[in-house]
Amino acid sequence: MIRRLAVAALACAAFAVAVDVRAQQISPRDVWPQATASARDGDFDSADKRVEEMHATERTHGIKKFPLYAASAAGLASESEKANAELAKWATKSAPILDATSPAVAFSESDRARRRGDWAGAVQFAVRGFGRVFGNYRTNVLSRADLTIVAACAILIAAILLAVALFIRYGRSMAHDFRESLSMRMTGGSVSVLAFALLFLPLFLWLGPMWLLFYWFVIFFGYAGIGERIAIAIVLLLVALVPVALDYTAHRVAGVDGPVLMAAISGYEQSYMPEALPRLQDLITGASDNPDLHVLAGNLLIYEGAEDQAGVHYRRAIELNPRHAGAHVNLGNLFFFNNEFRAAINEYEKAESADPNLAIAYYNHSVAAGEDYKFDLQEQMFERARNADRSTIEPLARNAPLQKVVMYNLPLSRAWAISDVLSKRKSVTGLFGNYSSFDLTRSALNPMTAGALLALLLGVFLWMRRRRNGFANACIKCGRTFCYRCKSARESSTYCTQCIHIYLKRDGVSLDTKRKKLEEVSDHQFGVLRRNRLFTTFLPGSAQLMEGRTLTGILGVVFFALFVAVAVFVGRLAPALGPSAEFAQLAVRLSAIILALILWLTLSLPVYRRRAA
Repeated sequence: MIRRLAVAALACAAFAVAVDVRAQQISPRDVWPQATASARDGDFDSADKRVEEMHATERTHGIKKFPLYAASAAGLASESEKANAELAKWATKSAPILDATSPAVAFSESDRARRRGDWAGAVQFAVRGFGRVFGNYRTNVLSRADLTIVAACAILIAAILLAVALFIRYGRSMAHDFRESLSMRMTGGSVSVLAFALLFLPLFLWLGPMWLLFYWFVIFFGYAGIGERIAIAIVLLLVALVPVALDYTAHRVAGVDGPVLMAAISGYEQSYMPEALPRLQDLITGASDNPDLHVLAGNLLIYEGAEDQAGVHYRRAIELNPRHAGAHVNLGNLFFFNNEFRAAINEYEKAESADPNLAIAYYNHSVAAGEDYKFDLQEQMFERARNADRSTIEPLARNAPLQKVVMYNLPLSRAWAISDVLSKRKSVTGLFGNYSSFDLTRSALNPMTAGALLALLLGVFLWMRRRRNGFANACIKCGRTFCYRCKSARESSTYCTQCIHIYLKRDGVSLDTKRKKLEEVSDHQFGVLRRNRLFTTFLPGSAQLMEGRTLTGILGVVFFALFVAVAVFVGRLAPALGPSAEFAQLAVRLSAIILALILWLTLSLPVYRRRAA
C-alpha cells in the first residue's frame, strides 16, 4: 500500500513538473530570434540553450521539427561561412537539430561542400537531399508538379513531330486524292493549287496551328499504318489530358501552400510553421462554421503553447459538429495534459461513440486508464485500438510518443476536399491568399481537349468510310503518287507504273525514259536522306517517325524532349529544391544533358551512316 502511494505521489509530481514546463514554454516563434541574436553576439551557450528549448517541444507540445528555422540556420551558415567561422559552425550544428529531414538543409550542405572543393561530400549531401524531397509532403507535391509540366511539354512536342511526319509521309498522297475529287467538279490548273491548299485548310479558316495539327491527324489517319494509327490515338488522348493535367497541377501547386493544407501538413508532419496559424485564423473569419478548421486551429495553438485558446477552438468544433471524433480526442488530450484523467476518458468515450474506427481514441483511452490505475480497462482499450488499426497502433506500442497520448490530425485528403469546398465561397475568395479549386468537368471543357477527342473520332470515322475505295499511295522509289484510278489494283501497291516496269518486270523501256527515271529516283532518295539527317540533328527520333518506325521514333522524341525540358526548366518551376540548391540543380541539369546526348548518339548516328538505295 505504501509503495502504491509512493508511486502515485511520484507520478503526480512528474505530471506537475510537466504541466509547469508546459506553462513556462514560450512560442517557438519567439525563441528562434533570441537564439540567432545570441549567436550573432557570440554567446553560443545561450544560443544552444534556446535551440535545446525548441528541440524539447516534442515532449511539451508535440513538435518534432522546424523546417523554416532549419532552412534559416542553413542559410546563416552559408552566409557567415567566410565572415564568421564560429557562427557558421553553430548554425551548421543547429540546422539538423531543428529539422533532421529538411531537403533545404541537405542542399545547403551540398553547396558549402562544393565551395570547399569537397566534391564527394557535395554529391553525398545532394543525394541525401533528393531522398528527403520525396519524403517531405510539400516538396514531393511540387516535384511531381514539375515532372508533370515537363512531361506535358514532351508530349506536345511529340504530337507536333508526329503530325509533321505524317504530313511528310502522306501529304502527297492526300493531295493526290484531293486532286482526284476536285477534278470531278472542276478542270484547269486551279485543281492542283486547291488540292495543295486543302492540306492547310484550318489556316485559311483563320484557325490556329493547334487545329492544323488536329486536321492532319484526321486526314492522314486512313493513310497511316496500324502502328501509326495506334500512335495517333495514344498521342491524341494524351494531348486531350494535357490541359486537365496542367490545371490539376496548378491547383496542387497553389493549394499545397494554402492555409488549410499548410495547417494540415503541419500536424501531419508535426512540424512548426509560424505563418500557418495567422493565415488559418484569417480564413476562419470567412468560414467560422467549419469544424475542421477549428480543429486545425486548435492543433496549431498547441504548438504555440496556447492550450486554453486551443480548447476554445475544440469546443467550438464540437458545438458545430457534436460527433466530431477528432475534436473530442484532442480536447481529451488537453484534459490529460492537466492530469484530469476522468474528464479525458469521458472525451475519449465520446470520440469512440462518434467514430468506432478511430484507433487513437482507444489508444489514448488505454493510456488515460493506465494513469488512473484501471489496468484491466487499459488492456481492453489497447486491444480495441489494435483491432481498429493495427498499422497505426503497433508502432506506438513499440515507441510510445513522448506526450504519451496521440493528437488527432486532419487527414491530408480531407484537407484537400475542405480547401476545394471553401474556395467556392465568396466570403473566402475575397481574403488574401491561395484558395484554388479544381473541377474536372469545367477543366475538361477546353478547346484542346475537345479538339483532340473530336480529331480522334473524325479520323476513325473517315478511315472507316473511305477504306472501301482505298487511299492513294506514293512510290517508295521515286515518290510519285498514284491511286486505284491510275493503275491496276493487281499491280504492286508500293511502286508506280514506271518503277514496276524498270525494277520489277525489267521489260523493254527506252534508255531516255530509264535515265530520267533513275535521276528522279536518285533525287528522291537523296532528298529523303538529307531531310532525315536535318530533322534528326535537332530532334532524335524524328527521322525514325518519318521512316515509319513509329514506336522508336515516339519514344525517342518524348524522352529527348523530356531531358531537354528538365535541363532548361530545373530551378525555374516550383521551388522544390530551394533557391540555394545550386549544386543540386547543376547535378540535375548535367544528368539531363548527358542522358539527352546519349539518346542523340543512339538515334541520330545511325541516320547519318545510312546511304541512299
